[in-house]
Amino acid sequence: MGCGRAIEADAFDSQGKQVTELVITGAGSGLCDSILEVIDAVEGDYRLRLVDSMQSAGEARRFQGRTVVIELATEADLATADVVFDLDGAYVGDALVFKPTASLFVMLKRLLSDLAVDSIKTLHGVVREPAVMEQQGVEALAGQVTQLFNGRDPEPQPFGGTLAFNTRTLDESAVVESLHDVDALRNANISIERLQSDSFYTVHASLWLQMADAQLIDLMISQSTDQYSAGLGISPDSGRVTNDSGMRVCVRQIAKDWVHVMLTADLEKTIWAREAHDVLKNYLTAT
Repeated sequence: MGCGRAIEADAFDSQGKQVTELVITGAGSGLCDSILEVIDAVEGDYRLRLVDSMQSAGEARRFQGRTVVIELATEADLATADVVFDLDGAYVGDALVFKPTASLFVMLKRLLSDLAVDSIKTLHGVVREPAVMEQQGVEALAGQVTQLFNGRDPEPQPFGGTLAFNTRTLDESAVVESLHDVDALRNANISIERLQSDSFYTVHASLWLQMADAQLIDLMISQSTDQYSAGLGISPDSGRVTNDSGMRVCVRQIAKDWVHVMLTADLEKTIWAREAHDVLKNYLTAT
């Protein structure tokens, strides 16, 4: 096996061995671009196919020194796909599927991975999701800002109303249910307020955690990447982070068995693209 490469002609390498076929739907999106940058270094032989609607079909992307043209979704046969990054939710089939999921689940799965089952008794707080959570959300939010400055009523979709200079409540029930799949939160009491914010890319969570054992406080504090302080920017001053940037974590002890945790991350680059990277890497390793 050499470095991962997009094999253009067919799904076999030079020795006649069948290689993994990776398909990305919604390939005209910014999320796809972020994923391609992150998986560029994944080792293994795999064929890359990009698929999208008429709006993006025919466009080309550079990947590992090759040009890959986006196929028209209505004409693409995905029956041979082994792994699908289903960014537009259109795929139906038997391949291993990655779909962008709720940000807080991924963030807490990473943060609490070293904690035993039921290490946390209570979790409550708020998570603010960025506009990029919605398809075409960044463009829609930018459009709303322009419409407001021009004295026009903003187009409500895809947010269901005005998001520019505003925040809107979201249903948190599915997120709360998913958090119980994290070992440390298996039987925790969880109460989350979930908001759609007018941040373009940065997801922000402010959480209060009651630990089952006060001795776990030091372990939580050791995961801090930044010290919480007044004036700390939630989003990077440059607007976007680099592809290898991790979550920013601020942990403070506020009582004997309670900590406050602030998490921020670029939803596309730090959360979703890294998750897609791990799905592909793990699949190639297993096969």
